[in-house]
Amino acid sequence: MAFSDDFVDKLCCRLKQLGAPKVLLFAVLLLVWTDVSSMSLQDTTKLGFVEMFAGQAEATRMFRYANIPAARLDLEYMKDNHDGENPMDLLTDSGMATALGVILRGDYQQGWLSHFGLKCSSWTTINQATSSRSPCSSIGNTDFKSVRDANCLGSRTILLMMVAICLNACILLEQPAQSFFEYYPRFRDLVQMLQHHGGRGAVHKVCWHMYHYGGPTPKPLYAFCNSHHVGKLNMGKLTGWTQTKKVLKDQGKAKDLVIKYKDSTGKQRFKGSTHLRGSECYPPKFGLKLVELFHDLIADKAGMPELPSKVPTALETFTSMEFDDTWPEAQMVSVCHFLRGGARLSIPRSFWNHLPQKL
Repeated sequence: MAFSDDFVDKLCCRLKQLGAPKVLLFAVLLLVWTDVSSMSLQDTTKLGFVEMFAGQAEATRMFRYANIPAARLDLEYMKDNHDGENPMDLLTDSGMATALGVILRGDYQQGWLSHFGLKCSSWTTINQATSSRSPCSSIGNTDFKSVRDANCLGSRTILLMMVAICLNACILLEQPAQSFFEYYPRFRDLVQMLQHHGGRGAVHKVCWHMYHYGGPTPKPLYAFCNSHHVGKLNMGKLTGWTQTKKVLKDQGKAKDLVIKYKDSTGKQRFKGSTHLRGSECYPPKFGLKLVELFHDLIADKAGMPELPSKVPTALETFTSMEFDDTWPEAQMVSVCHFLRGGARLSIPRSFWNHLPQKL
């Protein structure tokens, strides 16, 4: 997929204005300079909808039914890949490169929607005894690999959102109601940057129950979005669940997502049940709601930085920045190493003397 110099210049300029780290620009440039004509990313169709952490991808299916070009990514799609690391796993270098490549296909001229249903296991109160996360300490106990992986996944998701925003996207980040991700410092920084460029009303939070969309349980959720139209996801106060739950229990079909028990010391504990993972899947009705809101969301969004009257070249933007914060928890240096070793990489001669010898 070929990118014009004008496209790359504007993207780099906006990324810098949005506070993106230089290591992200480097990764984006390395990907832009890579010939993917014989790879899966060669499709030049501009995407109207991208669903990250898609699972069963009901939302993607509904967008395709509406003839809106859509793409989906989830590690489950290639978990049995035996040729190396999973290129759909955002924790891998190839997975992050794939995700960046898909984001770059967003329809930046017409506007598009990018949905991030970030994996939530380490961010919720159910995992709090292990993660040690709280509103005041959302980074958690990084002595645990699960916490480090979740921080890496969260930070990489934020970097992808930065690229999407700079490509004229409406972004939607979804989490369970008890998730601590909204307090994650990297995310708070992004919210502040969006408000800096789009005003205090640039970021909106909405809460809703997936039960109202046909979910098997109440499933309270929240989402952050750079369009106020996201508020239309809220269908009001939860109603009807008490009676439905009674009927399900009478039929022996109730699905409790949390199991409460007492440990050997008699202390009350709780853990996720076998039904918890299944509750992550979106009902088709929710996908239809996103399709219904699509044009409103992309028409009225905020936060994309305005370009200066004279847009600097990508080289000028790149050389004006420093590798002062490489987002170590996101391991973006490793992603750059992966892309730098690509056999189809062709770096423009003008950049030869300006790229880091060591990173």
